[in-house]
Amino acid sequence: MAKVAPRRTPPPRARRQERKTNWVLLGGLIAVGVIGLFALLLFSLQNPGAAEDEDVVETIVQDYCDRNPDRCVVRGEANAPVTIVEVADYGCIHCRNFNLNTAATLDEMYVETGEVRWISLPYALSPTTQPAAEAAMCAVEQDGYWEFHHALFEQQGSDVALTRAGFLQAAEEVGLDAEELASCLDDGRYTQTVQNNVTVASQAGVTGTPTFFVNGLTLSGNRPLADFQNAIAATQES
Repeated sequence: MAKVAPRRTPPPRARRQERKTNWVLLGGLIAVGVIGLFALLLFSLQNPGAAEDEDVVETIVQDYCDRNPDRCVVRGEANAPVTIVEVADYGCIHCRNFNLNTAATLDEMYVETGEVRWISLPYALSPTTQPAAEAAMCAVEQDGYWEFHHALFEQQGSDVALTRAGFLQAAEEVGLDAEELASCLDDGRYTQTVQNNVTVASQAGVTGTPTFFVNGLTLSGNRPLADFQNAIAATQES
């Protein structure tokens, strides 16, 4: 029978050395973790736009509208201290609720008093709502955008919503020349404009509607009036 060599037990000093080595390794891992955490914190502080939807970002859409006034619709004082850009879709229920409820109060409190310049970016989330955005741009030619804009949201949920018949009905309701608006639609006069608007909104991070940019501060969704008041006050103080 083969003899089994007896197992050698390392002397106490060797065991102490092993424990010492393990502590050194653990200390190194902790140090690496602390450095990584510090680097992540530093990165987040240097890139605030990646944190929440209310962080200050570049005024991409506002600058785009200022450079291309024929692609956006503006109301309010040109030198107002605060600019709000609205990106909305005519098939969006949250956009409807905002425009039929909160919008009028904001207009009265801030736009009419000269504190806010309001910019509307005709926009479409899908091909289904693109014709409505084009029709709204056609209404600009007759100086009836805001009334037509409101009428399209009022139509939402009806049988004629987002249809050619609905656009012409809305035009007549707000006193526009329906035939002229129909001609504008048939020409596809603003098809490319709306597509350009969709592109720039995407570059600004818009993935849903409504989205608002308050001097570069992003507010997403149908926010209560208080959120707009806080955002306006914050941008005026900064």
